[in-house]
Amino acid sequence: MYDTSDDITALISARICHDLASPLGAIANGVELLELSGVADCPEAVLLADSVNCATARMAFIRVAYGFANSQTKMAPSQAQQLLSANFAERKIAIQWRISQDTAKPLTKLLFLLIQCCESALPYGGEIQLHQRDDVIDLHTNAKEVRHDPALWGCLSAETAQPTLTSSLVHFELARLQALKLGRDIDVRFSDTTLDITIH
Repeated sequence: MYDTSDDITALISARICHDLASPLGAIANGVELLELSGVADCPEAVLLADSVNCATARMAFIRVAYGFANSQTKMAPSQAQQLLSANFAERKIAIQWRISQDTAKPLTKLLFLLIQCCESALPYGGEIQLHQRDDVIDLHTNAKEVRHDPALWGCLSAETAQPTLTSSLVHFELARLQALKLGRDIDVRFSDTTLDITIH
């Protein structure tokens, strides 16, 4: 029984990803047929291939970050790294998933949402590294410029008043809700070129 609004939102997200998987797969198959016919090198085919690859990678990321997270399942480090590298390849953000052990899907969901929060602060791209110290996880971001909106980042704290969010920034509220569900606290520290997040 799913009786909380965030659970329902997660199931809706999973359904949307499921419904989009088939048409994206069909487009990918069409690109393969173009390659077999020898016309895959034309600009139109290259653009089509790049677009479908980006869309597929984004959908895989959204499935983890916004979908329903079963506490009985885990994600291997290699799978997390692959999903993140594919999703952020076109966004000029390099991610190093340096967590050596498998992570439970609810925690993975929180980490993916926080990575997307970091993305919102990186107008020119950058590098994000994830490390684990016992039960504590650190996200360290290095960039040419880091934009810090105190009200927006403050919403990750349960004690802070929640600002009005737009659809493009909903991942901040979802990260806060997921942290509450897991009983985790989030600390954020900024400089002009760095962003550090600690999850206790």
